[in-house]
This record gives sequence, C-alpha cells and structure tokens, in this order.
Amino acid sequence: MPMPDLDQVRDFWTRNLNGMKFLDAAPKTAMEFRAASTLRYRYHYHLPGLFDRVAREYPGGRLLEIGCGMGDDTAEWVSRGMLVTAIDLTKPAVDTTRKRLALSGMQADVKLGNAEALDFPAATFDVVYSFGVLHHSPDTERTIEEVRRVLRPGGKAEIMLYHRASLNYVVHRVLSYPFDGTAKDPCPVEHTYSRRQIREMFARFSRSDIEVEYLFGTGYGLVNRLLPRVVHRKLGRLVGWHLMIEATK
Repeated sequence: MPMPDLDQVRDFWTRNLNGMKFLDAAPKTAMEFRAASTLRYRYHYHLPGLFDRVAREYPGGRLLEIGCGMGDDTAEWVSRGMLVTAIDLTKPAVDTTRKRLALSGMQADVKLGNAEALDFPAATFDVVYSFGVLHHSPDTERTIEEVRRVLRPGGKAEIMLYHRASLNYVVHRVLSYPFDGTAKDPCPVEHTYSRRQIREMFARFSRSDIEVEYLFGTGYGLVNRLLPRVVHRKLGRLVGWHLMIEATK
C-alpha cells in the first residue's frame, strides 16, 4: 500500500487542528487560550522545564518551531525572550497561532511551511523545536536533515517523535485505534520509532541524546487523572510515548 502523500496529511490536520481534540470549542479570548495551555501542560508536564533550559542556553536566540498548532508552545517560547519563527502545514494553525499571539500582545513570524523543504537558508537558527509533528511527515528522515541544515553550528534540535516501545503504542495496536484522529478519520501518517532508529536518523549531528517521557495523556480519562504525578512520570520514563530528542549540530 503506497505511503499517503503530503496533501493527505495537510487535509487531515486542516480538519483536525492540533490541540482542539479535548476542548469543547475553539478558544476566542486570551483567557480561553490560557485555559487551553493550562490543560496542555497539565499532561505535557515535561515541556516547561525544557523551555526554561533552552531559553537560558540561547538567550534571545533565533528559534524555529515546526508545527505550531494552536500556538501554545509558540507563546511559551516568545514569553521567554526567544525570537520565534513558527511554521505549520495548515492555514487554520497559522491563523489560530497569530490570533493567540495578538490577543496576548506577543510577536512572532508565523507562516505556512513544509518541514520536508524548509524555506530558510542554511545555518539560520540557534534552535529548531518540533513537538509531535515530524512523525506525521511522509518522509520524516528528510525533515530531520532539513532541521540539521537550517541550524547554526552548535545549535540544537529539540524534537519529539512517537516511541514504538511504549505502553501507548501497545494499547492502540491492540485496540486497532489510530494514535491521532478517529476510527472514521484517522491520521494518514503515524510513524513510530525505536531508540536505535532515532540514533540512525540523527547520526549526522555531532551529538544526540534521547529521553523517554509521558506515559499517556488526556485520552485515558479517569485513569490518567487519578494516577499520582510521581507514578505517572516514573512509568513514563520507562514505557512512555514521547521520545524527547536533543541533537547538537
């Protein structure tokens, strides 16, 4: 069966704005956007520390975000003083992120973009950040090479890709349910990776480090809400769904 193409991926995420799945309605005010962020970081608790650490290492640095969704992470990077360029494959994401930033009095360059062919010269950015996006590309390996190309020497890529050796992977495969979307409207591309595959994909970087995080999120409902954070995080580091990759050019 042929790999779905980029147009199919774009169509899916145009219908399913990333971040909207667990909200009752699209945010319209700054307060509603903040509430959406609060929900996001309740489950993605490993992200604020990453934002803090990278912003300290590259104060005022140029950062490219690939896949801005609703702009939650975009706003976090801007609030830490990074000079942010954010791209997304879909117009709804670009429009929503621009609206979110404007409501909060923030500025970033937000525009349409394709991770398989980044429209930037080589050695442009200090940091390239992409969370849960590149594994939806038909050619993830090409996107990683594009990330490396646009990084300055000594710059860092902060990337999250789905982890094959995870509890979440097993549950979804047993239930024959897509990782993103629904049974009636599944995401057309959902790559998952082992640590060995990640090391191979990032072999052209001078260094790459991999950590595992995030046992499971909002989709697990009551089980997730009742599980103590310390247990959630400990198990997440053993069989978590997120491969958090930090690679230095």
